[in-house]
Formats: sequence, C-alpha cells, structure tokens
Amino acid sequence: MKKVFILIALCCFGIGVHAGPSKQDAHMKKDYTKANYPIKAHHEKLGFDCKTCHGDGPKEEYKALSTKDCFSCHKDYKSLAKRTGHLGYDDNVHASPHYPDMDCDSCHSSHKESKNYCVMCHSQESMKTIKVP
Repeated sequence: MKKVFILIALCCFGIGVHAGPSKQDAHMKKDYTKANYPIKAHHEKLGFDCKTCHGDGPKEEYKALSTKDCFSCHKDYKSLAKRTGHLGYDDNVHASPHYPDMDCDSCHSSHKESKNYCVMCHSQESMKTIKVP
C-alpha cells in the first residue's frame, strides 16, 4: 500500500512540474508592444493606438473587444453591408443570409491574422480571394 501511495505522489508531482505556467500566466508576462500586438494597417493609417479601442486604463487590464465595441466606430451590420456592397451580392460577407448577427471576431482579429469564415462552406473562387483585414 505504501508503494502505491508513493507512486501516486510521484506521478502527481511529475504532472505538476511538467504543467508549467498556464496560458493566462504566459499572456500576462508578455510585453505590450506593437511587435506582440500589431495594429492592423487600416487602423494604423487612421492614427489608432491601443487606447483608441481599449481606453485609457493600464495595458495589463485590456480585454478582448466585443462586437459592440467594434460598432462604436463601424455603426452596425447594415452600415457594414453597405460599405462592402461593391463585393456584389454573392460575395458581400457583411450581408450574410446565414449569420446576420455574427460576432466580428469570428473573422476579424485585431492583433493576429484574420480568417475568411465563408470559405469553410463556400467554394467559389471569388469568395476564396476575399481578403479579411
């Protein structure tokens, strides 16, 4: 019985040692620089910095933005659909008949590469070439 207890204790200790810091701990230690959190080119051209979207608080307290935060500048889905109307009926991603109220971060990411959610199902070439800022 004593051997079983020692074996279990050693296994638990080994798991604890290999687990290392959590993702949240690793995130908290990052430098809050443009190298680690680059600003999208179209926002940078407008002179945006971290405070433009995240407010005046300390950078350590910044959190991911919601669709509501995006709409403080981008108005609403209807306005976005109008602005991207030049893509045409089949390719206007902001006028989706499938997900009319989709969260912005499903496609857009402020500090890393964004993704074209539509091509998960759609295969037309015009849809594949849409660049998501």
